[in-house]
Amino acid sequence: MPTTVLVLGAAGRTGRRVVSLLAEQGHTVRVPGRPEGSATPVRFDWSDPATYPPALDGVDAIYQWLPISPDPTTEVAALLDDAKSAGVRRVVHLSTTTARLAGEGFPLDEAERLLETGPVPATILRPNVFAENFSEHPAILRGIRTGVVAVPAGDGRVAPISVEDIAAAAAAALTEDGHQHKTYSLTGPDSLSFSDMTAIVGAAAGKPVRYQAMDPAEFRDALLRGGTPGPVADFYAAMYEGIRNDWAADVTDDVQRITGRPPVSFADYASAAAALWR
Repeated sequence: MPTTVLVLGAAGRTGRRVVSLLAEQGHTVRVPGRPEGSATPVRFDWSDPATYPPALDGVDAIYQWLPISPDPTTEVAALLDDAKSAGVRRVVHLSTTTARLAGEGFPLDEAERLLETGPVPATILRPNVFAENFSEHPAILRGIRTGVVAVPAGDGRVAPISVEDIAAAAAAALTEDGHQHKTYSLTGPDSLSFSDMTAIVGAAAGKPVRYQAMDPAEFRDALLRGGTPGPVADFYAAMYEGIRNDWAADVTDDVQRITGRPPVSFADYASAAAALWR
């Protein structure tokens, strides 16, 4: 059955792919602001709860990515209450592998707790590090082009996942039964260090690329000096702390379980993206 989905964060790396995939599958998609392709624009502002009910009218499912803020729990609770009143049947929430492991009090962790016990059945997606960070994150992309990728990941390993696989998992959870009240850790098929990944990128691009481990405090200070808001700098600092501690090292079969196909390997992703690095 066609589903009407409100996609929050539709301009993001996963959101825009979710929009496209749902539209291709024949579902009705609503996005805040300007329309994306065949999506219908609606007014929605996390900071203005009065915009929630009109945006939710007639919606079957919500895909949400939370903007990074000191405490999003009030907004999430209000949205869930309005979604219940509007008859929304499910919420798919994009989190991160390190949200729960960062410890109680971490904002994304608190949002997950609300969703797990909230009035609308929720599916929580905890993706690993995005493979597309190497082709779509400006700082990492610049590093590849100059030959040095510098981040505070230490020797930690991750199981990088393509955002195409995240979008496919999200679309399935939004439109198919059986995923409510479940949490999925979405990973690629390989556990790799940043040294491994930069070597794979370099081989695909046909140029030398190496990884340089940054000091964590220096990394955070550089973000702040560059104008990154404090909560965003704290989020990235927590993410890399998790990577250094191997919190994102494990490989799961959750992508296969949800989508029915294996996830894209980092090597295959790099081969497809190689032209961007040359």
